[in-house]
Parts: sequence; structure tokens; C-alpha cells
Amino acid sequence: MRRVHYSNNGHREDTVLIVNDIPEQLWLMENLLRKAGYAVITAADGQEAFDVAKGNRPDLVISDVSMPRLNGIEFCRLIRQDSELRSIPILLASAHRRDTESVIEGLESGADDYLELPFDSTRLIAKVSRLLERSNLEANYRDLVEQASDIIFTQDMKGRLTGINAAGAHFLGVGPEELLGTRFTEAFKIDPRDSDQTGTFRQLEPDGNLQFRTEDANGRERWLEIVTSPTKDRKGDTIGLRGVARDITDRKQIELALRDSDERYRLLFESTPQPIFVYDELTLAFLAVNEAAILTYGYDREEFLSMTIADIRSTADTPALLIKTPTGINEPLISSPWRHRRKDNSIIYVEMTSHPLTFNGSAARLVIANDVSERKLLDEKQLSLHASLQQSAMEWRQTFNAIEFPVLIIDLEGRIKRLNQVAEEIAGVNAEQIVGRNIAELEGSQPWKKSSELIKAIRANGGSSSAEVKDEATGKTWAITLSLIHEFGSVGERAILIAQDITKRTELEASLRQGEMMSLLGSLVAGVAHEVRNPLFGISSILDAFETRFADRTEYLRYTDVLRDEVGRLTVLMEELLEYGKPFKGDFFKMSVDDVIAKSLRSCLPAAEVAQVSLVNNITNPLPKLMVDRRRLSKVFVNLIENAIQHSPSGAAVRVEACLVHEAMQTWIDYSVKDCGPGILEEDRSKMFEPFFSKRRGGTGLGLAIADRIMGEHGGKLIAGNNPEGGACMTARFPVPHQEETVDV
Repeated sequence: MRRVHYSNNGHREDTVLIVNDIPEQLWLMENLLRKAGYAVITAADGQEAFDVAKGNRPDLVISDVSMPRLNGIEFCRLIRQDSELRSIPILLASAHRRDTESVIEGLESGADDYLELPFDSTRLIAKVSRLLERSNLEANYRDLVEQASDIIFTQDMKGRLTGINAAGAHFLGVGPEELLGTRFTEAFKIDPRDSDQTGTFRQLEPDGNLQFRTEDANGRERWLEIVTSPTKDRKGDTIGLRGVARDITDRKQIELALRDSDERYRLLFESTPQPIFVYDELTLAFLAVNEAAILTYGYDREEFLSMTIADIRSTADTPALLIKTPTGINEPLISSPWRHRRKDNSIIYVEMTSHPLTFNGSAARLVIANDVSERKLLDEKQLSLHASLQQSAMEWRQTFNAIEFPVLIIDLEGRIKRLNQVAEEIAGVNAEQIVGRNIAELEGSQPWKKSSELIKAIRANGGSSSAEVKDEATGKTWAITLSLIHEFGSVGERAILIAQDITKRTELEASLRQGEMMSLLGSLVAGVAHEVRNPLFGISSILDAFETRFADRTEYLRYTDVLRDEVGRLTVLMEELLEYGKPFKGDFFKMSVDDVIAKSLRSCLPAAEVAQVSLVNNITNPLPKLMVDRRRLSKVFVNLIENAIQHSPSGAAVRVEACLVHEAMQTWIDYSVKDCGPGILEEDRSKMFEPFFSKRRGGTGLGLAIADRIMGEHGGKLIAGNNPEGGACMTARFPVPHQEETVDV
């Protein structure tokens, strides 16, 4: 018995309709098919059979040819004309029509096969099984066609549609029956005035592939791509074609956008005033140059593209463009000034930024060259001034210590930052013991008690302050002057305290000396402040040489250590001032901020080990990638992590966490650095990101200001707060583009 299953027409078993006006033949076929596992229904003539088929939808029809009322061939034509029954396979059987004409007539009327009577039972079962199997296969293909998202259609040789699937009808907004017989160009609204397309579709060829514009049912312009193949009859003659039309509108729009983007980038490349060129990393051959490079180096474009980078560099230099980043990460590389040779053999100094890219399928680098010849020449001239500047610095130190009255540099909280030898002698302590202490701790005697009062006054009113005071215990009279130091445009960070013993001098002499001293010190401080940027490196070098030369003179250590600390402080201050004032270029790349944080944690690990603080990265799930400047953003997280380490007690942990936040119709990514320190005072929170605001000893007050500015460059912000369980929580918040939004982690 055959396995029971559901047929194409929904029956539990394959159902066969037998049509025959001879009862014996009808009974014989019915028994054979029932024994073979088929469900059977019968009819005595073609008309009755058509009515039965309409009501029962059989899976196969076996019909005699010669019958009353409606013979088998006419019945076959009737079935094929009905939209619901046309796909049912038909097997014609007859004992009277054995000639070739009757076979051809039956097949042309729509029959799928022919069985001559009398018949062999095995042959009957085999033909029925084969026709049902083919019918099932065709039904599956019909389902695939109807369920396909692409438009599938057929047309005759005159260009009229003979079939179209549901996707095509939905695209056109018309039922499939209404489209049959319509010309393809009319159904798809192809403008006859478009000569390119009209000519193509009038001569639509089998095995063709073409693209065209049309409109869908909603009137939207769409692009379709059609692939065609021929359809043939049983004789092998081409009777039409079938086609598959795919909506490629998105791809076309991308192609057009890319074409427009390529043109814009080409114009940007050519119009950039700085020389730009692309070279192959393997062969070092130039692949592209802009107009500025042609003007700068003097070669025309053809000459450039026949050269390599070795042809423009000076033989005395290592090729700057071949320098690789030590980490191997593909990020922009900025080289020091290098000498390049122009076509006329003149030398220019260039500073270059190098970016990795893929150009025409090959690994290449894009180089932006900045002509710094004038700056280089000025730098070389300034080198000759360094020696004299070092001498001036030495004389300044000697002068400071040679002053015969106390001179102190203090902050406006009263903490002593530096003092000369006379001040040490009067205070009765050496510099190592007094630097960093508050001057209020020396209030027991003059001039320190009065100086503490002046600091409070100058902190409240600004400017400068002076007073004369007599020490009853010693009988000395002191002229005390406290003035703010103006450093790099900032006001009020520090003040210089001068205490003069005027016991044996007249008020006029004291006043004159004070004026001369203020003038001298003001000139020295202003000169150093103006020139401090360039000579810092020279000062450090001379200090190295001094320590080496006088290594056996231990009495100099207290001076060299102080100088080393001050040079380091000035260097950090200058670096942070330059970083804060640096113009924003924005080398943005799409990448994961998680990677930047991981690298920042590794950079801060040595400092954490010294402080005996553990670093914990609690970011486990991936977050959306963002457009960031990797180098600049790294400064933000290194600064936040280092601050957290400095404020955490020994044995504590600094944790880094991340989450998605929805606020004000916007999705944000919050990266939080949490410590276990004392936290942030409420009155300090509003000033945390102001330049030069710092509560940390030795801090410049620029770290968080720089971090806040970098976050602003990324469209984000820094948020200062405290953890519920205690400790500070600094959060870097980034906006997430809408297309990158994901669920919360």
C-alpha cells in the first residue's frame, strides 16, 4: 500500500477521477487504483466529469476519448480553460483511436500522457504515479514562484504577459488575472519616449539581462533588474520567455551615492592646499598625487606616477614614510621634519601624517605633507640662543638665593612652594621641611604672622598687598609685599612674598629698594615666562650635564632635585597648556570605545601597582562602535583612571563600567570610572572642569578641562558624581547614532 499523505489539493490521499462510459472498464480501473492506495471518484462522460472535478478538485484525471455528450478531447480543453482546474494532470485512454493524429490531437488539447486500451495494469499504475509525481513537483515550483520576493513572469513572443506571480501583482497593484494579455511595457509603465528602454523591450531577447526605471503601485520610482530565459513547447520551439525582475533600487542609490562621494572626495583631494600623495607599501611607487604636491615638488603628474618615494627623499635621511608604529596598529603616523628633494634639487623640510588605506585592492598609505621649511630654519636659529638662555637661568637661580632678604613663592591657600636661603634661615628650617607647608604654621613670629593676614586679604580682593610690621621680640621692622604672579595669562594661582628687614633704613630707602627688587624680579619672571616654552628642553639637558659633572658634590643635590621637580612641573604644565589650546583636527574612525579603554587600563597599570590599587574592567558585552579620534580619546580615559588611582586608598579597586542610557530622546553610552576615595564635594562639582581648578597637590588643574574639551569634540560630555556606596564616579557620555542603537547591556 502507498504511504498516506496530504495531496496538493488538500486530500488525505492522492485522488484520481476516472471518466468512462463503459462500466466494466470503469470498474476495472477503479479496483486497480484503489488497491494501489489511491482514492477514486468516477464519472460516465465529460460533462459529468467536469462538474465532479469542480466540486472535488482531483489530483489526476483518467479520461476515455470516445464518450457521449462531451468526449475526452473536448473535456480536456474544458479543464485547461478553467483557472482552478488547469493544473490537474490528464491521462487520455482509448481503444478506438490508435492513429498518430488522435494522439497529437489529445496532447494539443492539454493531455499530459496517452494510454491505449486494452492496457497493462502495471503500466497504468506507473503512468499514474509518474504524472502525480510530476504534478507534485510542478506544484512545489508554483509555490516557490508565488512566494518569491522577486517578480517572476512569462510572456509570449508578442510581448504579452501570460503569467505573473504575487510579488509582481503586489508591485504593480493589480490582480494577476487583470495583467494577463497586457504588454510588458504597459504593465510596468515604461515611458515610450525613453528610446533606450523602448528599443530594448520591443526586442526583448531570451537569456537577456537589463536594468530599467519604473514606478510601483504607490508611485515611487524604483529600479528593476531583469534576467530572462526562453520557454519552449514540447517540440522544442521557443514560444515565449520567462523573466525574473529584482528590485535593485537600494543598490542603485548606493551606486549613485558612491559616484557622488567619489567625485566630492576627488575634488577635496585636488583642492587641498597641502601636498597629498598615495604610495604602494610594497613597491613604494606613487599611486596618486594632488595639485599641491605637483606645485610643491615641481614634477608633473606623469613624472610623479613613474617615481617612488625614494626619488624625493634626501639620501642623508632615513625614509620617513617607512616608519611603522611600534604597536603595529593602523593609525595615523606623524613623522618628525624630514628633508625632501624637489625637481630642481632644492631641499625642503616637511612634516608628514601617514594613514594606512587600501587603494585599487593594494595596501597603500596616504601621506599629507606640511612644508615646515621656514619653521625649521627658525628652530635652527633659536638653537644658538639656548646656551645664553641656560646661562640666564643659572644666573636667575643664583640671584634668587643671593637676595639678602626672604623671598617666598606661595599659593593663595598659603602653602609655600619655594623660598630662598635667607627665608630658610629666618624660618629656622630647611627647604625640604618647609616646602608644601602652610605659612600659617609659622605665625608665632614675624614676618610670617602678618604674611598670613596679607594672603587672606589678597585672596579676597586680588591684586597685591603690602604692610610694615615690627617684631616686638627681636625689634626688627619688616616691609612685607605680596603680589600675584601672572603666568601665561592666568591670574591668582600664586603670589610672591617679599619680606625686607628695614630696621636700619629709612622709609625712603626701603621703599626704593623694594621698587628696584620688584622691578628686577618682575623682569626675570616675565622673561622666563615668555621664553619658557622653547628652553625647557635645554634646561633639562644642562641639568643632566650639571649632575654628571658634579656627581660627587652631594651638597648640590638639594638644588638639583628642586630644579628637576620644577622643570618637570613646567614641562607638564606646558604640555597640558599646549594640549588644551591645540586646534581640533578630528581624525575620526569608526571603532569600539571598549578597545580604547582596554589600552588605557594597560597604560595605567604601572601607576596602579605602585599605589597598590587594582584595576577592574567590568565591560563584558560589546557596545555599538562610534566615530572617535583614538589618540585624543585615550587621553580622556587615562586621565580619569589616573585620577581615580590617586584618590583611592591602598588595597582598593578602580572599576570601569559601561551601559546604554536613554535620555532626552537620545541614546547614550556611559563609560564610568569609579574609585573608593573620599568622593567629590558638592561645592566643587560645578568647577571640576574649569581650567586651573585643582584640589590635588602639584596638580595643574588642566587634566579634567582637557578631557572635557575632548569629550565636547566627540559630541559627548563628562559628568562628575559620587557612587551611592562612596567614592567618586566620573562618567564619559557618548551619543549613539540612531542606526547603531541596541538593547541595554
